[in-house]
Amino acid sequence: MSARRVHELMRQRFPSVRGASRDWTVVADEKGLRFEVLAGLIDDHIRSEEVLVEAQRNAGDLLTKNAALEFIATHVGKGEIRVADRDFSGCVVVAQNGVATGWTTGGRP
Repeated sequence: MSARRVHELMRQRFPSVRGASRDWTVVADEKGLRFEVLAGLIDDHIRSEEVLVEAQRNAGDLLTKNAALEFIATHVGKGEIRVADRDFSGCVVVAQNGVATGWTTGGRP
């Protein structure tokens, strides 16, 4: 999927973060991405194996969760990264400062 299409979908369908009301977890530090911590957060909120991931408007794709972690590792600290399943019922945000939060929306157990 093209980065342009991912950006369009994120703009249209990714819900508002409402950061002050979320629980945040440190997923990156001075050593880089804490893969296991972020993988656990993504697994908690996104059940599908493929995810949409966007680091900026010209950097995004539909990837497997493992490939998404590698993608995130190359972009962490450069801006907000958004991750979602295709129906946007599970979402994760990695903030520029290395903390992340996730949630599920309607119809999910």
